[in-house]
Amino acid sequence: MEKKLIYICCFAICFTFSITSLSLSSNEKSRIETLLDKLAYSSSPSNSGLIRREVWSLWLEGYIDKTNKSKVNEALDLFNTGKLEEAKIAFSEIIELDPDYVEGWNKRATVKFLLGDFYGSLKDIEEVLKRQPRHFGAISGSGLIHIHNSDFLEAYKSYKRLTEIDPFNEDSKRFLPMLENKIYGKSL
Repeated sequence: MEKKLIYICCFAICFTFSITSLSLSSNEKSRIETLLDKLAYSSSPSNSGLIRREVWSLWLEGYIDKTNKSKVNEALDLFNTGKLEEAKIAFSEIIELDPDYVEGWNKRATVKFLLGDFYGSLKDIEEVLKRQPRHFGAISGSGLIHIHNSDFLEAYKSYKRLTEIDPFNEDSKRFLPMLENKIYGKSL
């Protein structure tokens, strides 16, 4: 009986913790979705830039377990100082701790891209897009990988999608005309 009571108490504590975490995460997700809606209908490049920076900030700070902040900062430091193998390991550990942390997947995808692991990068981008289908950074990254792999049609699709999410995105403006020329032999 005593053992059963302990299990019930542990379950109640875990359940309460998960409800609290989900509601916090839900508020952040709602705010990001609102900002992404605004980005799609932004009226100027400068306004888009402001929205984009706010979304990036929310994605970066969007982990449920705030104690992971130091781990994320350490991984970013490794990345920013060019210690890419160590950064990949650090982001992998962060993903293990919080698999729903979108930016952990995205940063690891970036590291894998820089290390030349394009297949691994695309796999991580898939994980990003499962969790945040309008992640403009991941979509742009997939476009770059498809260009590198000479899969111009898939790159074109990525950048067209990026334009729907972020009409003033510089990557789309830069790559779409080139891709249209590669695919159709002319600019549309």
